Amino acid sequence: MGTTCHSGLEIVTIDEKRENYDLLDPDFLRKLDQLSLVARRVFPGTLRGERRSTRRGASVEFADYRNYTAGDDLRRVDWNVYARLEKLFLKLFVEEEDLHVYILLDCSRSMSFGSPSKLLYAKRLAAALSYIALGNLDRVGLGALNGSAVHTLTPKRGKRAVFGIFDWLSSIQASGPTDLGESLRDFTRRTSRPGVLIVISDFLDENYRSGLAAALSRRFEVTLLQVLDEEEVNPSLVGDLLLIDSENGDRREITMGQTLLKRYRERFAQFCKDIENFSTRYGCNYVRVTNQTGFDVFLLPLLGKVVSSKG
Repeated sequence: MGTTCHSGLEIVTIDEKRENYDLLDPDFLRKLDQLSLVARRVFPGTLRGERRSTRRGASVEFADYRNYTAGDDLRRVDWNVYARLEKLFLKLFVEEEDLHVYILLDCSRSMSFGSPSKLLYAKRLAAALSYIALGNLDRVGLGALNGSAVHTLTPKRGKRAVFGIFDWLSSIQASGPTDLGESLRDFTRRTSRPGVLIVISDFLDENYRSGLAAALSRRFEVTLLQVLDEEEVNPSLVGDLLLIDSENGDRREITMGQTLLKRYRERFAQFCKDIENFSTRYGCNYVRVTNQTGFDVFLLPLLGKVVSSKG
């Protein structure tokens, strides 16, 4: 069993090794089959998938014509047009290609807080999003943000890859601090192909802005999923407390009364509002959740912001 110290109290977390093997139950996975990730923009890919590409290929959906040039495939000439105009035109078709979806999890020690832990909840979100994207023939890559670097899982494609992804997620553990800014910059430096970028974190490290700016400059489509514990949002502890920073061990003694609680809630609400304002300003999706919300009840409405029905 893992332990973490918060506000001077020792809190025993849920045994993550046991719960990691039950990231999503089969009934819920069947519900996810009806959903697919939405990208507001079109990204060129390398394999044919279920999304319309900016390139012209050889699918069955007609897109446009262009003039014939020497060396072009004569099988693509529209001979009906040639019979009328006596000019050679090539038929161009829309090519459907795969989308790259990258899901990054904050693995700092602060993510171990809560019951279930924020990290376990984040893993479940990542598992669900991966399952949806793989079912849509998208290519899915994952990363664990820790320290100033990102530890990645090579992008996978196809539903069979979900087992490897679930195993990889199960192996992740929270430890130490995370520099979100530097680790996100590390990710953008190492990733050659932009796509949908989903960052799951409590965002208690405010350096995230510089890292997200780097991703946005590379034209990633960014979604921020902020996972919090209800005790962080609306703490109930009062009296003489010893606060211990779970990442660096710093300690501070305080006397928590109703006035201080009110000030904390106001500051914390403004902290979350600042993240939302940043997201709005730079065109990112932003969703804030707590890990006490029933996962199966909560996830489908949440995904409505980043997914849509296949119809």
